[in-house]
Amino acid sequence: MKVPITSREYKLMLNSDRFGDRNKGAESFLNLIDLLIRKQGGSILEKQDKEERRHTSYLDTPEFALGQNRFSLRLREEAEEAKDFQINLKYRDSARDISAAQDLSSSQKGKIKFEEDILPPFASKFSHSNSIETSALPPLKTIKDVTSLFPGIARLDIDEDTPIKTVNDFRVLEVVRKLCKFQFDKTETVKASLSFWYLTEDTHWPLVSEFSFDYDAAKNEEGDLKEFSHEVVEGAKGFFSALQNQTGWLDLTTTTKTAFALEVL
Repeated sequence: MKVPITSREYKLMLNSDRFGDRNKGAESFLNLIDLLIRKQGGSILEKQDKEERRHTSYLDTPEFALGQNRFSLRLREEAEEAKDFQINLKYRDSARDISAAQDLSSSQKGKIKFEEDILPPFASKFSHSNSIETSALPPLKTIKDVTSLFPGIARLDIDEDTPIKTVNDFRVLEVVRKLCKFQFDKTETVKASLSFWYLTEDTHWPLVSEFSFDYDAAKNEEGDLKEFSHEVVEGAKGFFSALQNQTGWLDLTTTTKTAFALEVL
């Protein structure tokens, strides 16, 4: 039996020059997507401007053993949440069955997700992940510490004494701006947001800017996941394609924030 996809998320990197003034840039972009959503037969249900802040970094061995095996280990320190830390282990692959087969279990309570990421022009990557939220950060100094938290990593056969460190010494302030909720039908709500990475609190220009929108699979009366509705699938595809025609808004030098952190720097 195939592992069901619980959500789809569409990701598009944006031109950071448009967001030197984050509020004005976000307002202009919201006006643009409002127009494009309506052209696809959809409508915005709720406009938002709430922002969340957190510090984000990625961890790996000095030789990038996790990354070479298609895993990423992300650490977030939430600025305004009661649960201060989020540790996320993710496996991403273009082959659905390979991604679904990965053991992402954890020794602490976590939230496992299997979702489809849609990247330009319309390429699917399947992400299998487990996120642990905790108020006390466990030790993450060696592979032994990682396998203690995520036992499935042991199959990679990396020496347990191999050190773990912050990739490229790269730690950013991430500002996530919830932008709006919209629909292409009457059942599934699509959530849209902007995400910006800054080197420091007082940096004016974001290093990278990303737009994403996602929707969850609906459930039937028995609680089982249903297929995504035709209306939302067609509407999302048309909207995503239309966005890619707005070349002045796009950054085509990288595909995702994770790729920027792990591959570009």
